[in-house]
Amino acid sequence: MIAKIKMTDMKKKLQKTGYILATGMICLLLQACPKKPEPPKGSPQYTMQFNLVASGNPITIDNTVATGPTHYYIDIMRFYCGLPTLVKTDGTLVPLANLEVVKFDEKIPDNIVCNKTFTFNVPAGDYKGIRFGIGIPPAIRDTVKTWHLSNPVDPLNDFGLIWSMGSIQQKNIFRDIAMDFFVDTSKAQTASPTRFVEWHVIEDDTTLNLYSTLEFQESFSVGNGDNHVTNINIDANTLFFNSASPFDLKTVGTTSMTHGNPNEIQLGIAVNKNFYAAVSKP
Repeated sequence: MIAKIKMTDMKKKLQKTGYILATGMICLLLQACPKKPEPPKGSPQYTMQFNLVASGNPITIDNTVATGPTHYYIDIMRFYCGLPTLVKTDGTLVPLANLEVVKFDEKIPDNIVCNKTFTFNVPAGDYKGIRFGIGIPPAIRDTVKTWHLSNPVDPLNDFGLIWSMGSIQQKNIFRDIAMDFFVDTSKAQTASPTRFVEWHVIEDDTTLNLYSTLEFQESFSVGNGDNHVTNINIDANTLFFNSASPFDLKTVGTTSMTHGNPNEIQLGIAVNKNFYAAVSKP
């Protein structure tokens, strides 16, 4: 009996010793095997995300907005984002693009320069803000002779804001802002919006310069593998019902800023002013 117990103890000790040896061998093998290298991280990135809102709340194209004094829905909203540029904390400017077409409607397909979301590779570092303008900057506008049909992803292509009506001489006229919307004209504001309004903000290349630069402060850092997103809101209620210069949507006119029509020109200038006021970083 005693011999049997001793044999059992010895067997257990041998099993334990074998386990320790096996574990040690596995550890040695793991240390000897080279570690799998981590995949390289991508370049630092920066994303501009444009959002359509009304009084700060998200809205969608072709859905009635009832949060203002007059109900409406937007069918088309497009505009040029000119010279988007990041500002580093030391003041260095990092240009992102010349032009982008910001669009909220789905009547034309999204692409890399015609969208509401734009992502760029940027240098790693510390940043303090973003600046851009609404429309085509004069430095670009002055060089445009015609639309760029040869490049399918050029913001000056025909999917952009080219004014393609009329004669071939108008092919070099671009809209800074293009909007189509429908308004409820009923007194009780219980009818469907059916009054059609079209706003085309077009700069006169000799007398008007509606373009200016917006700058929004935002401190952030990006390194390899990072993607910082800045949200930029376009508030339709601020555009339409700005307390300083509201529009009466039931009676407001259509504008293509036609030469020789001072009312259309003045309306286009007022639309442009309110549009700039409607842009914000939440």
